[in-house]
Amino acid sequence: MRRNWHRAIVVSLALVAPLPAYAQLSSMDSFIGTLSIERGEVILTRCDLAASHYLLRDVPGGQAVARYRKDGRRASADVMSSYSEEGDRNVLTVAEFLDYQPGKSCHLSDALDALTPADAPSTQGTPADARANGGHATPAVLVGHYYLMGVMETGSELLLRPDGQFDWALSYGALDQEAQGMWHVERDEVVLVASAPSAQKPLFSYLSTAPWDEETGNERRRYQRSEIEATIRARCPIFPEPFVSATPLTTADNAPAPSTTILQQRAATALRAANVARTNAELLAARLMSDGPSTGAEPAAPQVRQALSDWQDARALAIEAARAAGLPEPTLADPTLPAACTMSPADAAESGTARTSPGVAIRIFDPASDQPARNLPVTLHFANGTKEKLVTGRSGFAFAPRGATKAVSLTIHTEAPIASDMTITFAPLQHGIVRIGFDRQQLMARPFDTLRLRIAGIALFIEGAKGRYERQP
Repeated sequence: MRRNWHRAIVVSLALVAPLPAYAQLSSMDSFIGTLSIERGEVILTRCDLAASHYLLRDVPGGQAVARYRKDGRRASADVMSSYSEEGDRNVLTVAEFLDYQPGKSCHLSDALDALTPADAPSTQGTPADARANGGHATPAVLVGHYYLMGVMETGSELLLRPDGQFDWALSYGALDQEAQGMWHVERDEVVLVASAPSAQKPLFSYLSTAPWDEETGNERRRYQRSEIEATIRARCPIFPEPFVSATPLTTADNAPAPSTTILQQRAATALRAANVARTNAELLAARLMSDGPSTGAEPAAPQVRQALSDWQDARALAIEAARAAGLPEPTLADPTLPAACTMSPADAAESGTARTSPGVAIRIFDPASDQPARNLPVTLHFANGTKEKLVTGRSGFAFAPRGATKAVSLTIHTEAPIASDMTITFAPLQHGIVRIGFDRQQLMARPFDTLRLRIAGIALFIEGAKGRYERQP
């Protein structure tokens, strides 16, 4: 079934130019899920394979969790954090929230709640023929492709096939759910019965080994840079949240165009303001991150974040003013920040644009949908008996450390809904890409077992919910 729903992508602030090397980075990763407050604690419920609950805490000096606690609304987010265990609890130490969407969720129950008006009357228990507008429909009349209408920011499709099979999909915030199965008609209702995934199909399977290529090298650079940037943000809590650039300079439609002299004066003023903003950000960042004894006069992290945000706005306005005046775009270097807040030359070179040496990559994805397996724990085993614990990234890739000996097998660990440790062997590999397929349907909880849709004319309604499925010609 064709999917054409789109979701906005938030771009985070780029890190500034590299400074001298710093200590070894701790592990940071991306955890996508729904934020909520439960018994006074901020909890992330994962959207992907494990669907686990995580207790969230800020990194020292961080404010992301504290800010969310003040808001308190359910939200979807991509949580950049490091993982630890405290007893039987999963804990994430949070650097920041990316792609933060207040009021959104990645769980079907929340999506259906959003479809249901608070005052919707229930017809549960009412005879079916008393609810129908007219006689009983036949399956042949209902076959077709339906789209959910009348619900903002929610996309859903339903395909009723002539052979009695259906395909259903829903997209709401960070939630993407799919179901397949059989459908039939009971009086005035279409009844969807979701099929359980086949347990006879292997959960994970070896697909092939491919040569190392340029795109995989690019993916490794993105993977490494993401980890480095997340770790820098964790130890240096001064970077602003993703931001919208300052509004360009404009004049009223009926106002006369400013003279060239005035435009040049505005450009000079904007340039001075940008330089002042940069200097202010540098001074505040240096005072906050100073290794010297505390004087009690250090700025708070939010103050430094605001200064950096002000600098970004001032730079955007200076560039816009220069363009409006017909002047060359000014060269405005990024603020010089403390070493703890910057990328070392070695890391910058490692994750930069230069061609990298080949290595061993693991890619785990669903061949049917090409969906990657994100945040999946993997243990890579080498010919000399050593092993390395890895986690797949956003594109389903995990990478062996540079200089490792030949890889010979990997063990994939899952917790829920299927607890499994599966080891897959392959021919010894020094350089290349091991492609592993996984059955996405087995690892995704079914969105429903049975869904009943009331037939009303040419539309199908979810009981007690707003919106309707309408068939397309």
